[in-house]
Amino acid sequence: MTTIEELISEKKELERLVVKLAAENQQLKDEISEKKANDILFADLIEQWLKNRKMAVKINTYEAYRSQVYVHIVPYFRSKGTMLSEITPGVLEEYYLVKYNAGLSGLTIRKHHSNIKMALRYAVKNGLTDHNAALLAELPCTDRYCGNFISTDQFEIILNKVKNTDLYTPVFLAGTMGFRRSEVLGLRWSDINFETQTMCIQHTVVKCIKDHKITLMFSDVPKTRASRRTLPLPSGVLRYLKELRRRQCDNYTAHRDKYSREYLKYICVDDMGLIVKPDDLSVGFGRIMAEMNFHCRFHDLRHTCASLLVQHGVELKSVSIWLGHSSIAVTSDIYTHLTYREKLKVAETIDEYMKDVNVSP
Repeated sequence: MTTIEELISEKKELERLVVKLAAENQQLKDEISEKKANDILFADLIEQWLKNRKMAVKINTYEAYRSQVYVHIVPYFRSKGTMLSEITPGVLEEYYLVKYNAGLSGLTIRKHHSNIKMALRYAVKNGLTDHNAALLAELPCTDRYCGNFISTDQFEIILNKVKNTDLYTPVFLAGTMGFRRSEVLGLRWSDINFETQTMCIQHTVVKCIKDHKITLMFSDVPKTRASRRTLPLPSGVLRYLKELRRRQCDNYTAHRDKYSREYLKYICVDDMGLIVKPDDLSVGFGRIMAEMNFHCRFHDLRHTCASLLVQHGVELKSVSIWLGHSSIAVTSDIYTHLTYREKLKVAETIDEYMKDVNVSP
């Protein structure tokens, strides 16, 4: 039988438990209230992150972020009034699906995801949330673009087509040397050493949208550390550059009053000294390819150079250094499928050492 003392003891224990639970409940309410007080709209977080990011990246990279943020991410989440505390992997996946169904590619959506992930990492670092929901969100699949590789005969046809146009020099150099668009447009005469017959890739020209206006950005900061490189000049390229320099000097002398002095140091300019702009190059080249029924982007000229090097037995490491890839893994990922000739050698080797083995089904 329970004694009075035991009943009193149990009552006091229950009272202590009730007080403890009440205190914990109040603490939980206070924490929830504090979180709500500190909670912000997810759209506001994205804008805050973007403002902070501006000082950490190149201006063209920032403008790319800005376009994604204000065209897609912020309008979507602001229209829904989504709070930071409401962001879950499922909420993000719903956004990705909406954008995918609206026609954005898997690759573009992955870029959106990358920005959202960085914004949430910023929120975690600043104590605005305790987790990064983007780390668990599923992403749509993406198909790697496979560039079209043209033959040397096709390249010669293209050169003949663009002859006597502003496109000839950048097309010739990109196809022959494997340059990126930004690299070929950024070439300056000071980057060419005619005595040592070398060319230094250390300056770029890219399109930049700033305050809704298209402008050019001239930069000595390469895409990656490996992008800054010095290359020996093939004799054909050396001869062309010498002739081009002579012709540009003649144009300057003949049109001194009208010739642009702003871009005198650049190689890819028109007859009046105006620099060839990135969009004019890509659009103009694309238009000519369409007329010729060639499926070839300007960047495919770089792929073509690399593929020809690989097919002619140049090692991937050497190709990687020549192209300015950040690592041989990048080169291998893009061009390994081109080494079919090497695979044939392996198959022939297997045939050779298996020829005396009696095999039957």
